[in-house]
Amino acid sequence: MTPPASLELYHRFVEIIDQAADTKNIYAVPEAAEAARMIGGEEPRTMSQRWNYIYTDGSGVELHVHARWWDSSKPFSIQPDIHVMRAELKGGALPMSHERRYET
Repeated sequence: MTPPASLELYHRFVEIIDQAADTKNIYAVPEAAEAARMIGGEEPRTMSQRWNYIYTDGSGVELHVHARWWDSSKPFSIQPDIHVMRAELKGGALPMSHERRYET
């Protein structure tokens, strides 16, 4: 089976990110990146989580996928958690990016 092109995978992640934002499930993004055998993973944090992944196709075009959330609360001020998911295509004729956010 031929590995997917980064552009094809980018469009797949645009859909995954949109669905994850609609269902408020940031964990769908790193799960999909792991399933696609992208290189990367979770970066250890204390009051937040961050995942960074990269995929390079045979022509050298790179897909970067990021997901992160953090608690925006301050002392004596309870605030929502912020969730951000992003896909970036680099090295092609036209760089592309897609980002969605939500609060919980």
